[in-house]
Amino acid sequence: MTAYLDSSVVLRYVLAGEITIRHVLEYPRVISSELMEIECRRVIHRVRLHNELNDDGVVEANQRLASLLRGIDLVEISREVKARAAESFPVVVRTLDAIHLATVLLWARDVDTETTVEESVHVFSLDAAFNTCARAIGLEAPLTGMK
Repeated sequence: MTAYLDSSVVLRYVLAGEITIRHVLEYPRVISSELMEIECRRVIHRVRLHNELNDDGVVEANQRLASLLRGIDLVEISREVKARAAESFPVVVRTLDAIHLATVLLWARDVDTETTVEESVHVFSLDAAFNTCARAIGLEAPLTGMK
């Protein structure tokens, strides 16, 4: 079983030390899109510029992110991922969420041909719209309903 991490869960840990992520890290394999790293680094820059984190907080956030990234396999945002993200989804989904969902769908298809997507990967997000779309395309979203 593989866990797919959305940026919302990572940011909750990186910025606030939220421990929900520890349950995800117990999975045998943890993956995410390269987009997750970009989103997280952009948010760290933004909160620094808005003085929402002091210097120590920025250092700690960057250290948490670097430590976390060492244990996550980042999946490239390939042409195929971009093409799938541009296609329709069964419910409304934002652009960056579409990239995350396309990434996990294509990764599961390419890596694990003996089981269904639902059996091979769980997606973790704190975003209700993301989780709704994930469930609509047949993915397990264990954090549905959490904030």
